[in-house]
Amino acid sequence: LTNIRMYIEMLAQGIAEDTEREQEYFQIIDSEGSRLTRLINNVLDLAKLEKKQRVLDLKPGTFEEVVAEVQTVMQAKLQQEGYSLTFEKEGMRPFNYDREAMIQVLINLIENSLKFGRAAVRKEIAIRTYEDGRWMKIAVSDCGPGIPRRALKKIFDDFYRVDNSLTQTTRGTGIGLALVKKFIHLMGGHVTAANNPKAGCTVIISLPLAE
Repeated sequence: LTNIRMYIEMLAQGIAEDTEREQEYFQIIDSEGSRLTRLINNVLDLAKLEKKQRVLDLKPGTFEEVVAEVQTVMQAKLQQEGYSLTFEKEGMRPFNYDREAMIQVLINLIENSLKFGRAAVRKEIAIRTYEDGRWMKIAVSDCGPGIPRRALKKIFDDFYRVDNSLTQTTRGTGIGLALVKKFIHLMGGHVTAANNPKAGCTVIISLPLAE
């Protein structure tokens, strides 16, 4: 809200001296407005889940439409941060998921990577789906700073934030990853996180394959 108000005031005062600068300010306002909307939705969904008022609509699918929607929603933010987003699929038998919940799950994971990976040398986020026994795995990988080992099992807890120098200078509520875990559990799956051999970390979602 502070950023939105600041850029609106700058536009009102005529600080933007040309059309190109004005468009840049408008894009920032739009991006921050979208982020605020997603944050509010996260809070509302968390409240509904706690009160058991959020009912999931599980249907079999192959996930392409979820990734396509996420790419559309996040395109402007990815470009603004200089990131690329890729999708690789290996074996796409149908599996059950709630489309809207999975869109929110992926957006939360991507926003987390963007937020903590601003100083990364390689600005890449990769989504990969593959079968593993009776599970469909959805892996979301980045090339950011990774997660302290002591925090790997805690990052999906409600309101948990890693206590280090990076989080002290980065905005966050500790809601996004907690919501990821709750949604995936409701779909009959589980979620884990691990650091990559080199840079970054990978979040792996496991959902049961459709019968």
